[in-house]
Amino acid sequence: MPTRASRRLTDATLRRLVTAGQPAAQSDGEGLTFTVSAGGVASWVLRYRYGGRRRELTLGRYPDLSLADARTAAAKARVQVAEGVDVALAKRRRKQAEALAWSVDQLFRDFEKRVVPKLAPSTAFGLLNYLRTDVLPLLRAQAVQEVTPEDAYAVIDRAAQRSYWAGVNARKAGIALFKHAVLRRQILRNPFSAVVMESVAPRPAVRQRVALIDAQMRTFLSHLDRLPPRDALLAELLLRTGVRIGEALTAEWADLHEAAGEWRIPRAKIKTRKGMSEPYFAIPLTPAVKRVFDRLRALSEASRWVFPALSGALEDERGMDHERALARLKAYVATLAPFPGISFHDLRSTVRSGMRRLGIPAEVCERALNHRLPGLPGVYDIVHQEQLNVAFEQWNAHLDSLGRAGVVVPLMRSV
Repeated sequence: MPTRASRRLTDATLRRLVTAGQPAAQSDGEGLTFTVSAGGVASWVLRYRYGGRRRELTLGRYPDLSLADARTAAAKARVQVAEGVDVALAKRRRKQAEALAWSVDQLFRDFEKRVVPKLAPSTAFGLLNYLRTDVLPLLRAQAVQEVTPEDAYAVIDRAAQRSYWAGVNARKAGIALFKHAVLRRQILRNPFSAVVMESVAPRPAVRQRVALIDAQMRTFLSHLDRLPPRDALLAELLLRTGVRIGEALTAEWADLHEAAGEWRIPRAKIKTRKGMSEPYFAIPLTPAVKRVFDRLRALSEASRWVFPALSGALEDERGMDHERALARLKAYVATLAPFPGISFHDLRSTVRSGMRRLGIPAEVCERALNHRLPGLPGVYDIVHQEQLNVAFEQWNAHLDSLGRAGVVVPLMRSV
């Protein structure tokens, strides 16, 4: 009588079955079966019982999985079955999970579709900018489940090479994206939340704000042609209107209402929109401001953005990058030496202090910059749009006068 060992398959038997090219199924014992399909595909199958029912687990194809390796894999699976695991069901669920697992690029596309439309435009603009600039270039093809805190650290550190605040913003963008991954049950923990900013770079000292005086504004404006045209017009627009850089870079042509003579910044795009009852903040289109917009329109390349990306690529309709624009501004200011180092926000400070030097009331200056007046002044010192229009007209006339020696702009009377 043949022994159990003599009934086991051999490599010669396997080769003969494959060469024959006929459907076959031969047991190696203990449920391990070698099969050949009608199409000639040879595979290893483990047949077992679970919960009183017959089950099958495909271990792999032959010859990729050799006879010896198939026996080893079958032995391991039998141990799992003995421990109460339905190995075929476990494999199916594992394959389903792998099929549902996203790459970071797929996560980003879902984030764009589901999350971005619910965000304020200024918030969405900033997050998308840092995701496209910092997160996707390093992680785009990587599986979401494989992204580690070390990967997140590498992204943030790379951004921090530009500036500490670029690192902070890249971290915020990464946290937002991978929070979506947690909510979509792709991962359990957010790898970007695990990175402490102080471990990447030291926080810089608080910088003193700068407000340019008239002589400095004259120098600043007279050499703007050293900047790329859009950058020059951005700087001039900020100095003429006092808007925040985020409000300027998220400006769309639909926000301009020329018939009403206003640039209307929607509440959703305003940083201090909390508690704001008005649907928008209106900047009057003085002749000088309108000229700036007219020149920008000629450079917009059919984009919906007033300040489209300098690359001119419209496939994703990206606006101009804040950090790169700031770097170009700083490089320009360096050519004006001796001149104070300034940021975009310093141009806003310049507008506020400059208006006050012209005698414009403090409460009008505050509202011109869309600041909410605190305490009782916010209740009783009501500033009307007509007062703001007069203030902006006087301020723009003053800027125009800086290029004409000897011109004196009369002080504004209290309204």
